[in-house]
Amino acid sequence: MKDSVRYFDKLTLAVLLLLALAGIMLVYSAGHSGGEAHYLKQIAWLGVSLLGFIAVFSLKTEYVFPKAFAVYLVLLAVLALQIALGGTVARTRSWFRLWGIGMQFSEFVKVPLAVYLAKLLARIEVIDGKAYLKMMAVILVPVALIVLQPDMGVSFILCGFIPLAMLLKKVRPVLLLITVLLVIAGGLISWHAMLKPYQKERIVSFMDPSQYKDSTGYHIIQSRIAIGSGGLAGKGYLKGSQSRYQFLPARHTDFIVSVIGEEFGFLGVSLLFFAFFLVFYRHLRFKYQNDEEFYFVYLFNGLVLFQFLVNVSMAVGLFPVLGISLPFVSYGGSSLLSLFIGEALIFRIKINTYLT
Repeated sequence: MKDSVRYFDKLTLAVLLLLALAGIMLVYSAGHSGGEAHYLKQIAWLGVSLLGFIAVFSLKTEYVFPKAFAVYLVLLAVLALQIALGGTVARTRSWFRLWGIGMQFSEFVKVPLAVYLAKLLARIEVIDGKAYLKMMAVILVPVALIVLQPDMGVSFILCGFIPLAMLLKKVRPVLLLITVLLVIAGGLISWHAMLKPYQKERIVSFMDPSQYKDSTGYHIIQSRIAIGSGGLAGKGYLKGSQSRYQFLPARHTDFIVSVIGEEFGFLGVSLLFFAFFLVFYRHLRFKYQNDEEFYFVYLFNGLVLFQFLVNVSMAVGLFPVLGISLPFVSYGGSSLLSLFIGEALIFRIKINTYLT
């Protein structure tokens, strides 16, 4: 026990907690003028997430990793049930209510999927045809179920596992070509057969928000105003006019970065980037005991980085608004819990080096 405390990565956990606590403060700032109580729910979810962190951290990775695929299959069944029985929130049937608490189970797919992909990559030297089919199947099945809800944000983020896996392993050139063709074909099919008009408008409007200023372009315009008005040091906590007068939509979720930019300015956003950099640096510079652990850490951190960059790009109008939250900071209990579960596995992997 003494060794566990001694070698535990306390600095990285402190940074993650600071991000989550800063998120609660920002969620409060984003909704206090309208009497919203999202911050109280986020406080409760942070407590649940820390309990989840402790529970998973206490388990040996030798026990967790072999169970990952079974958990993945259970989650697929839950996702299928959500399509038929889930509650509708923001036009998606992606929620179950358990004891009055909304749960978005698509968020929990990230961890077991990362574990299974890590196990797959650890067993091969090159991504050949067989490995490619396995990899694409385990990624695209949950993606398809989530698209049917439809939740474009989470499904898009899960697709990030594909380039991440290909960056970590050598890939036969023909498979890269096939992947590009699949992306093009998938995009065309989605555009013509699956996307709803408002979703198409979101994708198109980011290129010229002014043409859609009364609909989907409004989000991007208000976000840019908020970030630009913050200047170097911002207007101060609780003093952001875009949030206080509720001009900025989804300010506690998709556009939490805009709240940071308006209230704390360029310095606040820079501090946010530094906090994430510190977490990634401390996780990725570590020497891991085996390939499975190495690939899991890189896949999970890569996905968090991917989500972080997409969210920030959305806020400044460089990416379509797809409903993608800022990891650890945006309002969302299911997302926060899944992230802390993934982090618990990483912390356990890191401490195993000293305990064995």
